[in-house]
Parts: sequence; structure tokens; C-alpha cells
Amino acid sequence: MPKKVKASAHIAQISDNFFFDSQKKTLFTILGNVSLNRAEKEVLSQLIDQSPNMVSKEELLSVGWARKEVAETSLFQTIRTLRIKLKEEEVGQFIKLVPRLGYQINIQGCLTSDEYHALTNTPKHKKPHSKVKIGLVLSLILAAITVLIGFLASEDPIEYKYKLVNDEKNNTLVFLSMHQDDFDYLLQASDIFITPGNLSNKLMFIHKLDDNFSIAICDKTPTGCDIDTAHAISFKHSQLSTVWELLGNYLPKVPALAAMNVLKDNTSVQSGVKSYNIFLEDGDFTISLSHHFANLVGEGMWLFTSINYQPNADQSEFIAASLRGVRSIMADSSPMPFLITMKNYPEYFSSVLSPDDKQQLGIKPLGDHESQTNDFNVDVDEYTSYLLYRQDQLQLWLSEGYEFHWFIKSKSISKSDDNVFNKLIKGKCSMLPIKFENETNCL
Repeated sequence: MPKKVKASAHIAQISDNFFFDSQKKTLFTILGNVSLNRAEKEVLSQLIDQSPNMVSKEELLSVGWARKEVAETSLFQTIRTLRIKLKEEEVGQFIKLVPRLGYQINIQGCLTSDEYHALTNTPKHKKPHSKVKIGLVLSLILAAITVLIGFLASEDPIEYKYKLVNDEKNNTLVFLSMHQDDFDYLLQASDIFITPGNLSNKLMFIHKLDDNFSIAICDKTPTGCDIDTAHAISFKHSQLSTVWELLGNYLPKVPALAAMNVLKDNTSVQSGVKSYNIFLEDGDFTISLSHHFANLVGEGMWLFTSINYQPNADQSEFIAASLRGVRSIMADSSPMPFLITMKNYPEYFSSVLSPDDKQQLGIKPLGDHESQTNDFNVDVDEYTSYLLYRQDQLQLWLSEGYEFHWFIKSKSISKSDDNVFNKLIKGKCSMLPIKFENETNCL
């Protein structure tokens, strides 16, 4: 049976500095309360209430977002935010992932109010000497300053695990994940990604997060990626055994990203950047295509307006389906193996088509995996994107909630728009030792 927090011992001690009042659902330190939104309160409360047992993702989703259907990505973002607010020095220090199942938290114990005050203040039953009082006050002030410094310190970026492998078929493969167990799985199952596809002369990035996989792939040329062969595919673990067979039949039919049109009369919209991702669900593929328009509103700050297009039933045309706005700020530095880190703050999201409109236009409903993109943009206050690879007119981004996306800059982009993207496009192609015949292309 799960351990219940007794009414008389309702304060859970998570660490030396952090406590959670299960009656008031407040997280606090000796300095005061730590701000939590509703989902964070409910998820943390459920984890503590069930500690040390594991709580399933389904259960956490139901308590965190009651009477609302959201994607699993919302839970991931909430867990990530809780880890940041608890000042985890490494992922899993307090909140641990149970792969493919859920999460658990191990608390130090539960305290009554008197026990908490005894732990953090002068015991009520003893009147200390004035010198002892002064010493205790000074100790508490020092402890408060230490905790305050921790709160004021800049937020450490997530440390990604990564490995680059070159094989005898001139393939360059990059495995990466933010979680050690997911990263270990990728390395152990690397043959799954290489052998079935009978790959040669490819540049491929493979990312795993819990049950979600994302692969970005292109053909290698003497100077970099062949833009017309750049594809990004997202799928669940259940599709792993069939992904290469299905892709072998599907990818030759997909138009190059640079050639993708979006209007019914087959005239293309010229904008700063196009991006796309392929979703594989239940053996079926759909393409998510977006156009991005950007305004440089400050040093290292952009306001992006993006139009997302969905294909009709036979994927012969793309139709505007939703509109979103994001304010993006470039970080001063980036963790390895990334070139640039962007903090993104969603400002609005709006669906353009009603369900009836989509049915009349032959647009299929979004699958569970693809719908995460819309849910993520609505449910989070911020997310992070990382630039992993770039070359002239092409770049690869890895984003929380959006996985891999290839972005292409139109050759006919206006001079003013070109200035907007120069900071994102110019520079070395990768922080990793990716080699092409003409290695100077990466400088």
C-alpha cells in the first residue's frame, strides 16, 4: 500500500532545504514559499503522497490536468520545471523516471509542525541562553543566504548525453538524449538503426526521450547535407521494428522540403524559413509543414509568427490549419553538442480550421503523437530549442516537445529578412567532428 502522509505529520521533507505541506500543497524553504502552478502542485503532491512508490504517467496526467486531455509532453515539462525548482544537481536526484512507466520521489520523511520548527528553529520547550540565541540566529541567516544564492544562481542548462559514430559505410551517426537510461538504450540498440536500413553515405541524428524517438537524416555530399534528402521523422517505440521498412517505401515519394508548396493553386508562399517533420503512427505517415516569419525585435531576440499546414487525404496539397506566435531569446552560451540555445515563450496559438472544415477539405485528424505539438504550445510557458547542425540554407533544430525539425531558408529571401537569420545561419556547421570531403564547409 502506498505510504499516506498523516494529518499530524503533513510536512514532507524532500531535501535539507525543501519541504512540502501536503495539506496546503505548498513547496517552501526557510526563506518562504516556492511558486507552483496548479499542475506542478498536483503532480508533486501525488508523488509525495505515494512515495516511495512509482506513480504512473497516466495517473499523474489525470491529477495534474483534471477534466482536460493533454499530451504526455505536458507532464514531461512539469517534471522538468519541478526538478529546476527543487534545484536538482543532476536529473533524477529527487524525482526519478521509471522508464516507460512513470515517476517516483524519495522523501527524507514527514514532519509535524512542531517537528519542522524544531528542525529549523529553536525548540519551543527550551529557553536558550542569549549567546546561544545569537549563534543560532546567525546560523539561520547564513543558511538563508546559502539557499538564496542557490535561487539567484542562473539556471543550469540540461546536460545532454551524446556520442558520434563513423562507420565503414561513410555513415556519421549522432546519438543523444537528456536521460542516461534513454541514451544507454540508443547505444545498445544502435544496430536497429543501422542494419535494417542498409544505410550508406548518411548523416543521421537519433534522439530518444521516454517512449518518443526522433530521427533526422540526409545524404552526405562533399560539402554537407543534400538539402533535397533532409528528412525528420518522429515515432513511438512501438514503431521501432518497422520504421526502416516503412520509410524505404515512403521517403522516395516525399517532395523535397525546398519544393513543398502550400496553396491549392500550387503557388508557393515565400517566407523566411520553412520547416517540417514527418510523423509515423500506426504504420501511416503524415507531414507537418510550417512557414516562419521573423522580426528581430532586440539584440538576440526574435518574434516568430508561424503558419502550420496539414496535408489533405492524398497529401497532394497543404492547407493552413493553425497559427502560432513565439518570442525567442538567444542564450549567451550553449551546452555541448549544440551551437545555439534559444529560450522560447509561446504568445498565442489559434486553429484556423474547424473540424467540419477539415473534414470537407479531406484533412485527417491529428494522431496522438502529432497532436503533442499543438498541446505543447498551449500548455507550457516556455521551452528550449537547440541548434545542432547548420549549413548554407539548411539547419537542424532539436526542440522540447517538437523533437527534430529541418529548417530551410529560401534562396529568394529578401535582403532585410536575410539579416534576421544571419546570426542563426552563419558560423561553423557543428560542434561535433562531422566530416565531409570538403571539411572547410564546417568553418
